[in-house]
Amino acid sequence: MEMEEFKSEEEYVSQAGTGALLNPRVDSTFKPLLTQNTKESYEAMLSFLAAATERNVTKWELTANEPPSDFAGQRNVSYDIACMFDDGMTADIEMQAFNQKYDYGKRAEYQVARLETTYLKKGDSWEKAPTVYQISVLDFNFIPENDPRRKDDKNLSPISRYAMRTKDGRELSKSLNIIFIELPKAIGLEKSVETNSALENWAIFLKDADNPRKADIINKLTNKQEGLMQAQKSLSAISANRDLWMAQYRQELAERDRFSGLEASRKEGRKEGLQESARNALALGLSLAQIAKITGLSEEEIGKL
Repeated sequence: MEMEEFKSEEEYVSQAGTGALLNPRVDSTFKPLLTQNTKESYEAMLSFLAAATERNVTKWELTANEPPSDFAGQRNVSYDIACMFDDGMTADIEMQAFNQKYDYGKRAEYQVARLETTYLKKGDSWEKAPTVYQISVLDFNFIPENDPRRKDDKNLSPISRYAMRTKDGRELSKSLNIIFIELPKAIGLEKSVETNSALENWAIFLKDADNPRKADIINKLTNKQEGLMQAQKSLSAISANRDLWMAQYRQELAERDRFSGLEASRKEGRKEGLQESARNALALGLSLAQIAKITGLSEEEIGKL
């Protein structure tokens, strides 16, 4: 259910333990979904890492989610989930529920570069540089609808894989890897569960796991992939936690208020721009009626400028 359907925080939090499921697209839920000290959570993370990296992952462990700074004043990063798996490979896993209106691609590049520089010690040979992954789950389209680059975005899959390559496609060392999972693009994949990649089915799960109207497709997914079965069990278990419901409520409330504030600022900015246009038109001798037609402002508003 949407947050707006609840009268208070307490009413919202009272969903804990009722069978309702937390939203896995909120980072306060996403992290415990994969990192609880339970068999279900551990197996779910194995499955997610294997699907994202396309490797046979057999073990993993959490590492520090804030890499050390190299110099005073350096811009630091904080990973949602940082882990090491198998033969020293490392991953930063991020859940980005809301589009923060900055260049997320540059942020991902910075994060994967910082991850690479964390583990190589002085005196180590370059061959010891680990393979690292920055894995981002985005609950929005990376390239927005009105972006000029969108016309070249022919990838309708929710999965995008980035690495350093030459213009003709030759890879450099395969050390730095960025993977984006754009959940809005998972719409329609429900019809091809049997032929989807493992990560595409993870995208469907993360998009719809908390939606009771999608219970049939989630059951189909969990019956097909053991890792998703464990993820569903982990999500059900943490959804009994009142603190997590409270964290989710407050995060969604803060984001709603932030969005409302931005909308109000944009509207105010547009109005100021229209008023400036009206003043210029008055200086040119246009009538109030003409200016009102052009700007959408009322003649009374224009007359007071």
